[in-house]
Amino acid sequence: MITLTDIQEARARFEGNVTETPLVWSQSFSRLTGRDVFLKAECMQRAGSFKIRGALNVLTRLDGKPVVAGSAGNHAQGVALASAFTGSPCTIFMPETAPIPKVKATEDYGADVRLVGFSLADAVEAAVEHARQTGAHFVHPYDDPLIVAGQGTLGLELLEQLPEAGTIVIPTGGGGLLAGIALAVKTLRPSVMVIGVEIEPAAVYAESRRRGVLVRDFPRGLPTVADGIAVSVPSDLVWEITGEHVDHILVVNDAQTTAALAYVLDRSKIVVEAAGAVGVAALMEKLIPDDAPDPICIVLSGGNIDLMFLGKAVRHGLEASGRFAEYTVRVPDQPGNLATVLQTIAGEGGNVLLVEHHREGFGLRFGWVEIAISVETRDADHASRISHSLEPYRG
Repeated sequence: MITLTDIQEARARFEGNVTETPLVWSQSFSRLTGRDVFLKAECMQRAGSFKIRGALNVLTRLDGKPVVAGSAGNHAQGVALASAFTGSPCTIFMPETAPIPKVKATEDYGADVRLVGFSLADAVEAAVEHARQTGAHFVHPYDDPLIVAGQGTLGLELLEQLPEAGTIVIPTGGGGLLAGIALAVKTLRPSVMVIGVEIEPAAVYAESRRRGVLVRDFPRGLPTVADGIAVSVPSDLVWEITGEHVDHILVVNDAQTTAALAYVLDRSKIVVEAAGAVGVAALMEKLIPDDAPDPICIVLSGGNIDLMFLGKAVRHGLEASGRFAEYTVRVPDQPGNLATVLQTIAGEGGNVLLVEHHREGFGLRFGWVEIAISVETRDADHASRISHSLEPYRG
C-alpha cells in the first residue's frame, strides 16, 4: 500500500519541474452556492494537467530507459514532457481520432507519436504490445503505485495553501488523482471530507460503490463531453485506497458539465476542459452533501481543450443553463407573420441571434413555413417564458 512517505518522496523527486498552481477564492461560486468556495487551478500546470506529477515520479526512476504510453490527451502530454525532463526516449500511441492540437502538443514535447485505431483501448493495446516487443517501460495512466503517489503531491500542495480546507472535490476517471489526494489528505487531516466526481457515461466507481463490489463489466466507449475522464476500466489499487479514504463519489451528466464549464469561463476567466469542470458541476447542481464542511476546494484538473471543441461545449453549456435557446415555430407563409413572431420574442426581452426559414420538410403543410430561431436569454426561467409566448405559433 502507498504511504504518505511515498507521496513526500515523489514530491522531492520532481521539485523544480512541477508548477505550484494557483488556489483562488471564488466570489461568484461562493455567492451562487452560499458556500465558501476555492478553485485549485491545476489546469495551469505544465502540459496542462496534473498528469506531469505521476509521470515524473515514474520516469525519474528509470535512468533514461525508453518509455511508452497509450493516451488520447493529458496522459500523453504528461509522459512526453516528463521524458523531455529525464531524457527517456518516449513513444506515445494515440487513436487516429485524437484531436490534432493534442497530437501536435505531444509531438512538440519530443515524443514519437503513432496513430493507431479509433479508440483509447486500441492505443493502449498497441502501447502494451510495443513494450513487450521492445522492452520499453509501459507507463500506466492510473493503475500504478508510483503514478498514484505522484498525483498525491497535489494533496500536499492543497493543504499547504489552504490549511483550513474542509472539503476537497476531485474529478475522477481512472482514479489515480482521487486516490493520491485522498491518501495524502486523510493521512494528514482525517477530518477533511474527500469527494470524487465522475461523468455519467463512465461512472464505474460510483456504480461499484452502489453494488458493493468492483464492477468490471461497465459499458465502454460511450460518448461524453468529458473525454478526459471517460475511463470505465477500474483499478484494484484505486478501489482499495478510495474505499478507505474517500467519503463520497458523485456523478454528473454532460449538460451539467458544459454548463459548469461555461460558468467557469464566464465568471472565473479560467480555461478548463470539460473533464476538469465536473467538480464545479457537482457544486452547481447542489450535489455536495449539506454536511460537507467549508471551505470547499474544487480541483480543476486539466485545461487541454481543443478550441474548436470549446466553442461547441460553451454553446451546449449556455443552452443547458438557459443562456441560449432555440425555438421552432410554424406559421402560414404570408407577409408579416415572421415580424409578428420576432416582435413576440422582443416583447419578452429575448435577443434574436439567427433566423432560418424552411419551406420544405417532412410533415410541413403546403403554404406554411417552419422558422428556427436562435435566441440569447437571461436564464432558464426567461427561456421558458419566451417558449410559452410562442405557443400560438407552433402550427
